[in-house]
Amino acid sequence: MILPNTPLFNSKSDAEFRVRMIQYIKDTYSDILGADVKLLDLPNGLELMQSRAREMLFEATDGQVDLRPAEERQIAA
Repeated sequence: MILPNTPLFNSKSDAEFRVRMIQYIKDTYSDILGADVKLLDLPNGLELMQSRAREMLFEATDGQVDLRPAEERQIAA
């Protein structure tokens, strides 16, 4: 993923970047994510949100776009 060269994304550590990314997602996409934005407060929140975003894309495209990992596809089938 290519990130813009802004102070928001220029972090000194992975932990700092993670905190900044979570806050950015909350600020920018909370209206789209609705109650799911609370997932970001969990220890594995970014991973949970990534999975939820894949599901939302799959549902919104009636299965035309499926970015879910192969393991999730087999379970759903």
